[in-house]
Amino acid sequence: MPPAGSRITRQLAALSVVALLSGCGGDAEARWAEEPVGSALLPDFAPVPPSDIHTKQIEGAWTVEFSSTLVNVGEGDFHATADKQLDDSWVLTQDIEYDGGGAEHVTTDAQAVWGGDGHEHWHVERYVVYHLFALDEAGEVTGPARTDHKVGFCIYDFERAEVDLGSDEPTYDRKGCGEEDSTHLVMGLSPGWADHYNWDLPGQSIEIDGLADGDYRIFAVADEGTVFREETTENNETWVDFTLSSDPQGNRYALLGDVGPSPA
Repeated sequence: MPPAGSRITRQLAALSVVALLSGCGGDAEARWAEEPVGSALLPDFAPVPPSDIHTKQIEGAWTVEFSSTLVNVGEGDFHATADKQLDDSWVLTQDIEYDGGGAEHVTTDAQAVWGGDGHEHWHVERYVVYHLFALDEAGEVTGPARTDHKVGFCIYDFERAEVDLGSDEPTYDRKGCGEEDSTHLVMGLSPGWADHYNWDLPGQSIEIDGLADGDYRIFAVADEGTVFREETTENNETWVDFTLSSDPQGNRYALLGDVGPSPA
C-alpha cells in the first residue's frame, strides 16, 4: 500500500485539475479529470541540435550563444500542472492521457522557478541542459564540462516541428506559465510541436573564457534528471560541433562543424 502522503498528494493534484477545468470550461480539457482507461499515451522529448552558434563578448567575458529547440515526438501530450504550497514551494504534476479516456496524475521532482530576467513568468527548472566539452584529435569528448546557467523553460507550443505528428493548431500557449503572483500553472507540449528559444534570450549561452582555440561540442540533453515519464530516453540527447579560434586582437570566433541527430 502506498504511503498516505503520496495518496493525498495525488488526490490534491487531481482536485487541482478538476478546479482548473471548472474555471476554463469546454469539453476539450475534460479528459484530464477523468479516471484513466487503457494504455498511457506518453510524450517523447527530442532536442534539436543547437543552432545559430556564435561568440559574443559581454563585459569583457566571452561566451558562445546558441538557439535551442525541443520537440515532442510522442503519441501523447506533455501536460504538466504546478500548484504553489503554503510554504511557497511548488508541486509539479505530470498529467498522462490514456487511449481509452481519462488521465493519470503523477507527482514529479521537477521544480518551478521564477524567470525574472526578462521572461517574467514561471519556468520548469533545467528541463533541458547544455554541456560544452573539448574534442581531442580523434574527435572524442575530453576534459571537464562547462554548462549553461539557464533558469528553466516556459513550456508551450511555440511552433510546428518538421515531423508528421499531431494537430496543426497549438494547444498550449505561454499564458500557462503564469505571472509572479500565480499559484497554479499549466504547461504543455503537443505531439508534433516544438518549444523554441532564440539565442538572444537570457541563459542561451555558455562561458568560454580561458578555453584554448580548438574543437568543441555542445550537447543538448532533455530531462537529464529523468523526472518525467516519456516513451523512451534514447533520443534525449543531441549535439553540435564547432571550432573556436582567435585573431591577433583577441577576438573569438566559432565555426560550425558537424551536428547530431534531429527529431524524426
